[in-house]
Amino acid sequence: MIREDFYKDRPAVTVSTDEFSATFLPLDGAKLVSYKNKDGEELMAQMPGEKYLRLGIDSNYIDCECSACDDMFPTIDPCEINGQKYLDHGEVCRMEHSYKIEGDKVAFSVEASEVNSTFAKTVYTDGKSLFIKYRIENHNDFTLPYIWAAHMMLIGEEGAYVESEFSRNDEKRVMFGKPLSIDTAEVLEPFGTNKGYKFYYTDAKAPIKCSVIYPDTNKKISVEFDNDIVKYLGVWMNPGDLNDMYNIAIEPCTALYDDPINAEKGNAASYIDAKGTIEFTLKIDSEIMGGK
Repeated sequence: MIREDFYKDRPAVTVSTDEFSATFLPLDGAKLVSYKNKDGEELMAQMPGEKYLRLGIDSNYIDCECSACDDMFPTIDPCEINGQKYLDHGEVCRMEHSYKIEGDKVAFSVEASEVNSTFAKTVYTDGKSLFIKYRIENHNDFTLPYIWAAHMMLIGEEGAYVESEFSRNDEKRVMFGKPLSIDTAEVLEPFGTNKGYKFYYTDAKAPIKCSVIYPDTNKKISVEFDNDIVKYLGVWMNPGDLNDMYNIAIEPCTALYDDPINAEKGNAASYIDAKGTIEFTLKIDSEIMGGK
């Protein structure tokens, strides 16, 4: 079922089945602002308060509604390439998207004018899983360096951890902060014991598949992609110092190291051909472990 409603004071579109409900904000970057499992438990990290803190073109990202899952495109960190401005945490999460409900699907789109591109996603379900099909069109006469990343902030519980095809021995590059132990960097540390930190696994694995598991409450949320466009994985942990929130975050992405310039230096960049288009699909599932 698809319905138009509100999240806090913002217009929203909610897709729901017996297995989950997912809420998007068309006027706020088409953000996936809420994802609840079959028991109605919220799995996306939430900002407190009744009023939504809107993110504008010139706003400071972390001072606004820094929560849940924003699409980062064409970068995470700000930079300038080929005379085009790549805004902090990307342009598309800061903009109003047009949307249209078409039967059992809802389509969102926006013109990312700073990089002369069209960013679109179509949301649908098979009853069990949530699917988000992305399409990005480069209208430039030159190749577009870019990063797409899902800035997926999930609820924190002590002992929650990221499970993926990467092992603890795989090489990691820490972008900021410092885990108490690099060997257990994928496990959320107790609240208040450390500052936030972020790392990338430096190898590519395609298609990316990963989960966040909550062993104390038997919850699990998983993401999976359908092709090799999204082939890297970032992880960042917030054990309480950012906005007094406690969350675990995954960032599946097309390129490493937070902006296309650094990605290219690290031989881990992504590009869209001149007048070219890329497409990929994200699948999200949740389960109550133990057969409930």
